[in-house]
Amino acid sequence: MQVETRDFGLAEIDEKDVVTFVKPILGFEEYTQFVMIMDQDIQGFAWLQSVEEKELCFIIANAALIDGYSPAVDKETIEALGGEYTEMWLMASIKEETIKTTVNLKSPLLFNMNNFTAAQAVSEDDLPFRFALFGSKE
Repeated sequence: MQVETRDFGLAEIDEKDVVTFVKPILGFEEYTQFVMIMDQDIQGFAWLQSVEEKELCFIIANAALIDGYSPAVDKETIEALGGEYTEMWLMASIKEETIKTTVNLKSPLLFNMNNFTAAQAVSEDDLPFRFALFGSKE
């Protein structure tokens, strides 16, 4: 299937790679169908592109980039994903000065790539919405 993207023009994607958000991204509840686009040259980051709206695209960072990051996730969110998640990603805000890039630790994106569902969780832990990924303050 072809998807119009914000950053890559027309992209050919496999329909089975479309992820459905069973608990949508906060503020974007009307959009539930996304695909992850990866660049082999940029490890640990991906574009989360809506297949419903070409201008809706988020840059996300793999949660494994944060040593020791393990937020508490409510049982309801895990159940909505089919009882498990296989990947955790973080919404990123890429700054002009890359060193000032931040990620949202409070609301991780959980993916169950066994059934291609996803959910945005809101952790009960006291975590920042803007965490300096590379150790620099905004």
